[in-house]
Amino acid sequence: MSDTLCRRRQTCRLCGNEDLALAIKLAPTPPANAFVDDPSTTQSIYPLDVFFCNACTHMQLLDVVDPRELFENYVYVSGTSPVFVDHFKRYAQHVMDIYAPAHNGAAQVLDIGSNDGTLLSCFKDLGCTVLGVDPARDIADAATARGIPTITDFFGPDVAARLRAEHGAFDVITANNVFAHADNLDSIADGIAALLADDGVFVFEVSYLLDVIEHCLFDTIYHEHVAYHALTPLVGFFKKHGLQLINAQRVDTHGGSLRGTVARIGSSHSAQDSVAELIPTGKRARPEHA
Repeated sequence: MSDTLCRRRQTCRLCGNEDLALAIKLAPTPPANAFVDDPSTTQSIYPLDVFFCNACTHMQLLDVVDPRELFENYVYVSGTSPVFVDHFKRYAQHVMDIYAPAHNGAAQVLDIGSNDGTLLSCFKDLGCTVLGVDPARDIADAATARGIPTITDFFGPDVAARLRAEHGAFDVITANNVFAHADNLDSIADGIAALLADDGVFVFEVSYLLDVIEHCLFDTIYHEHVAYHALTPLVGFFKKHGLQLINAQRVDTHGGSLRGTVARIGSSHSAQDSVAELIPTGKRARPEHA
C-alpha cells in the first residue's frame, strides 16, 4: 500500500462521529478498474474494510484511495449500455414530469460526475440547458465534443461558486452513483446548496445498502464506493446542510439502488410518504421502473 495514495479517515463522513466499528473485512485489493495488460504486473493494493457508524448508522470505507488515482483516467462510460441509456431516458422524463420548474424557459440542469453525458443528453432532448462536471479528462472532452458541455474537475464549493457566478442557479442537479464515490460529501452538499434554485431539486441514485445486504452484493464493495447508503443517515446529513429528503424510491439498477430527491428546507416541495414508509420498518417496497 502506498501511503501517498491512500489514507484512513477517523470520522464518519456523514455525521462526523468517531464511534466506528468494523462490520465487513475483505482482502486488500487493487482498485477495481485498474486493468493491466500483463498479468505479471505488480499493482498497489489497498485495505477494503467496511465500517458501521454507531452514531448515525452509516456504512462506509474509511481507507480512502486518492480520487485522482481512481477517476482521472476512468474507463467506464454509461452510453455503451443500452439498458442504462433507456434507464436515463425514463429517469430524465420522470424528473421533468414531477419537478419541472414553474418559471418560463428551459430548465437548467447540472450533472455531477456526468461521465459521457448520457443522462444530460436525455435532459437536453427534453429542452433543458445542460452542464456536466466530471474529473475524467478524456471522457469529459469527448462529451463536450458531442454537444454536452462538461467541466473537467472534482465538484465542490469552489467549482460551485464559479458555476453560480457564470450560470446562476440550477433547477435540477443530479448525481448518479458518484454520491457514493466521494469522500468529501459535506463539501459536495455545500456546493449543491449554493447552486440549487429556491424551488430546485437535487436527484441522486446510489447503491442501496438494504439491497447489498439482502442480495449479498459483496462485489459492489470496492474502493470507488466509499459509502453504502441507507435512508436514515441521509435524512440527518441533508438536514444539517439546509436540505430535506422529499422523496425516495427503490430502483433496480446495479442490483438494487436508491433514488432520492432533495429540496431546500422551506421550499414549495413537501416530503412525500415514500421517505417515511421506507425508514421506520425497512419496508420491502418493490423496485420500480421510473
